[in-house]
Amino acid sequence: MHARFGPGATAWPAGHPLPDREGPRTALRVTEGNPRHLSAHLERLRAGAEALSESTPWMSGLEEALGDWVAAGTSGDGALRLTLHGPEGLVSARLEPLPQTPQPYRLAAMLHPRGGDLRSSPLARHKGLSGPWRQPVLAEARARGADDALLLWPEGTLAETAIAALALEVGGVLLLPPPEGRVASLAEALDLPAWAAARGLELRWEGIPLGRVAENRLWCLNAVRGIWAANLL
Repeated sequence: MHARFGPGATAWPAGHPLPDREGPRTALRVTEGNPRHLSAHLERLRAGAEALSESTPWMSGLEEALGDWVAAGTSGDGALRLTLHGPEGLVSARLEPLPQTPQPYRLAAMLHPRGGDLRSSPLARHKGLSGPWRQPVLAEARARGADDALLLWPEGTLAETAIAALALEVGGVLLLPPPEGRVASLAEALDLPAWAAARGLELRWEGIPLGRVAENRLWCLNAVRGIWAANLL
């Protein structure tokens, strides 16, 4: 199920593909026909556009239209994927079934393909603006027999996976990698605090060496799948 929103949507020729360029994007869970944290995800798109020096005042009216479109399309659960095409003045939306999360969820440890340079990049925190490296990394991890890649910075500390943020449960503490260089996770900001508090876990951000993973519990999190356990391959 696809649709386009914004002032450029009606002017775009029917059936004509949108430009295939790097741009802000986001994905969120739909629960019983309701997109979760939709306003925060639209703000994520706006922040990405601002990082690219693109003005998108027209986005202020999209939340209600998107919510109505999703509700008309499903009363169940799903995944809503949004891509901002700033120069064209539109947001493309795709409503899909929720992806299945394998259990156990196996991670193959790999060096981050962008090395350490992302940690100094102001674009790294914006989803969709750090280059098209995620799909090749995911493909390599699956070729190794894993479900995803556990990506490491050059010094061997945890960064993120190809699709999720990471957290390591150590005693009563939930350790998260420092935010520099990785996509700012809305699941981490909006869902994790209550999840951790319900389990009596303190949140702490610090460098996490790969060697600590084997003896502790590893979690993945994103806005579509939620929070789930993972194992190192």
